[in-house]
Amino acid sequence: MCIKKIRRVVVFNYDDGLCYNHSIKFRSEITLTTSLTIECPFLDNYGNYWKIPVKWFKECEPLDLDSGHYGTAPKALIVKNLSTEDSGNYTCEVPFIYNGVTYKLSRTMEHTILDLEKDPEPVMLYPKNDIIEVELGTPITLSCRALFNGSTLLFWTFNESLISDYAGEDRVITGDPVETVTEDGLLHFIDLNFTKVLEEDYNRKFYCHMFYTTKSIKFYVTIKKPDPNLQGVLIAVFLSLFLVIVIAIITIRIFKVDIVLWYRSSCLAKRASNDGKMYDAYVIYPKKFSGTSSYEMDIFVLKVLPEVLEKQCAYQLFILGRDDLPGQALMDLVDETISQSRRVIIVLGNMFCVDESDFEQKIAMYDALIRNKIKVILIEIEKITDYTTVPESIKYIKQKQGVVRWKGEFTEDALSPNTRFWKNIRYQMPPAHRYSDSELHYIHSED
Repeated sequence: MCIKKIRRVVVFNYDDGLCYNHSIKFRSEITLTTSLTIECPFLDNYGNYWKIPVKWFKECEPLDLDSGHYGTAPKALIVKNLSTEDSGNYTCEVPFIYNGVTYKLSRTMEHTILDLEKDPEPVMLYPKNDIIEVELGTPITLSCRALFNGSTLLFWTFNESLISDYAGEDRVITGDPVETVTEDGLLHFIDLNFTKVLEEDYNRKFYCHMFYTTKSIKFYVTIKKPDPNLQGVLIAVFLSLFLVIVIAIITIRIFKVDIVLWYRSSCLAKRASNDGKMYDAYVIYPKKFSGTSSYEMDIFVLKVLPEVLEKQCAYQLFILGRDDLPGQALMDLVDETISQSRRVIIVLGNMFCVDESDFEQKIAMYDALIRNKIKVILIEIEKITDYTTVPESIKYIKQKQGVVRWKGEFTEDALSPNTRFWKNIRYQMPPAHRYSDSELHYIHSED
């Protein structure tokens, strides 16, 4: 009878640069102990064909068996004084003789040495050398809190003395130690209670001590007097400053004209203009309407304006028809005179229109809008309801800076330079050598 057995043989090559193939390693994990015995596995499968001695390697490097760190048995390696550094790949190699031919048997074992789990160190939650601010005379509780999964001792001291020696038993007392289980571990705490904080408690360190196993830790908390609360003062100051600014802005907007005139009269009253110009203002007004003169317009331009601006306010005006000489070329005269003036006054009325072809107005608008050399003052002796006949240049100036409108009759009181109308005119006029408001009122009364 013939018996046949079929065996499957798989040939593995070593990994590059190694003495083993990682896919056929034996693996194990052990917790750190005093020693480790590593046996070369499955040698008995080869019966008496394998022979001693067994050679041992770590990471494919021969082990120094005479170092004292390793010991041997017939089929095993003993690692003494075991540590996590002994983790690694251990290879055993033995001779194997079959039919007079010597072969090598090898096994590789990967051993991972796991360190022993240690109890976590205690964690002091509070205090941590903190400084807290407390008002004088107020009660306070300081709670010493620590996490530690074991028995411990917590207590408070001051200057290496018990709290009872600091302030007696009435004002500063310690509570009983308490333990409670939390998600983070066992929480230990003990309170230090002040019925009221006194001056002597400030800037002193109160220590919380924690004793565990053979170790101890301590942290302190310092009570500090609060800094002066300046928040309310700063809010009041900024609020007051804000109100002052708002009031100042409103006041300036309301009394802007009076402020400027007062400033001129007090600071610039005797300061003469040195710009080389001869006139403070060139006056333009429509001289005819439908072939006839406007009596009211002539009265305002030829009598009222000179009375107030020239006589009482010391301004120098140029009015065509009053100040020009016979025989002068009007075009050249108007151009030269406007260039010698600091302002142009254009008087408007409701019962007439300004002719777009008026060369005075054209020259003035050219200097004001194109050359930007002169400022225009618009005066309405009565409210104009229809501006369709007014040139676009006049409309533009009116929209940009507005007009000064005369109200009422030409009475003696209305000729006072301190009325609102004349103050607005004087505000737009340049500073000139003239009297203060009180002096102007006196001069007007004398007249």
